[in-house]
Amino acid sequence: MREKMHTKINPSTRPVRQDSLRTSRIAVAAVLLAGFVPLFAFALVFSDEKLDAEQAFRTAIDEASAEYQRTRSLPALRRRYEAELKEAKARLPVLMREKRTLRLQIARLQQSVAALQQRFGWSVTADAAVTPVQSADIADAFRALERSQPLLGTDSLGRSFFRRVLVASFGDVLDEDLQSGLIRGILLARAQAEDQQQQLSLLQEQHGALCDETLRMTEQEERASRGLAVTGQQLKNIQATVEEVHAQVLRMQGALARIDAKIKSRIERELLEKGLLTPGTIDRSVVPLAPRFAWPAYGPLSAGFLDASYQEHFGIPHYGLDIVIGQGSPVFSAADGVVFLARDGGAHGYSYVLVGHRGNYATLYGHLSKITVKSGQDLRQGEAVGLSGGAVGAFGSGPTTTGPHLHFEVVKDGTNIDPLAVLP
Repeated sequence: MREKMHTKINPSTRPVRQDSLRTSRIAVAAVLLAGFVPLFAFALVFSDEKLDAEQAFRTAIDEASAEYQRTRSLPALRRRYEAELKEAKARLPVLMREKRTLRLQIARLQQSVAALQQRFGWSVTADAAVTPVQSADIADAFRALERSQPLLGTDSLGRSFFRRVLVASFGDVLDEDLQSGLIRGILLARAQAEDQQQQLSLLQEQHGALCDETLRMTEQEERASRGLAVTGQQLKNIQATVEEVHAQVLRMQGALARIDAKIKSRIERELLEKGLLTPGTIDRSVVPLAPRFAWPAYGPLSAGFLDASYQEHFGIPHYGLDIVIGQGSPVFSAADGVVFLARDGGAHGYSYVLVGHRGNYATLYGHLSKITVKSGQDLRQGEAVGLSGGAVGAFGSGPTTTGPHLHFEVVKDGTNIDPLAVLP
């Protein structure tokens, strides 16, 4: 009886338990879903912002790289000016001789055409065509003949003295032949004048072209001469900048021992404060003898150590790395150190920071548009030394630049080494 009763109770309670479990599961799923929705939304937003930031970074790098490669190198520019100046100096004397020859030919033709026009009393233009012998032309030619032969006046018929003498001597029968011969002579003279006028126009056109080329060569000579003067001064400025930086690096060598001791004392003091170094201990092996370097900025390299293309651009060796970053990007110290020199080059000079490190190492950060440290200041790795520059003509860029970038050097024992040898 109990078994039967038990059997009756179980069927009635199973649906209730199943509904309860189902309800609990739905509630748990709803709670989990409610918790994950913000996380998913945050992940999506973070992902979008990250992609936007990466895209902006790549765009800035591409723009900086394009501007860096846009400017022509000084030695190449100087060679172009030299070639243009050589061409102009060789061509100008030839042009002057050709112009003089043409001027003499033009003068002779002008005299000949003027004489014919004055003799026969007509005006010949450059586009006049040779006139065929026609009745109207004969009349015109005779009128010109009569005007050109006014000696001793004319008779009642308007005939010149010269013609009357000829007719009286040879008879009226020759009058028509004489008239035809004179007309042919007049027309030949006119054709000659027209031909000479056409030659004159051609020579004048050639002379005009020579004048234009002479003017162009003169301007080219002046432009090339100015360009050579400017590039020469720029190369002098570059050489002066390089010598000044090298002198500061050599001067820093005398201070590196003091800088090394200062950094070492600071490290020991920090280790003591952290309990990693026992006071009075002899074993100082825990204090590193040389710095561990990090990149001062991140971007593509446009020029490497002793890069041949840089030598071609500026005519001087390249003793560092050119890291292409946007104008005004932060620049960080590559290792713990002490600022030896913060050189503000001003609006047109070269601004850079020279930092001394342990182990007779030093680093240089060049083309800075802004310096945020001062001489003697302690630096930790990753601390900002300033803002990058390098845009042509910008504050602190100096003469050795073609676009926004950071120039980074590593010096060991007074000699430049390849920064890639110590960078991670």
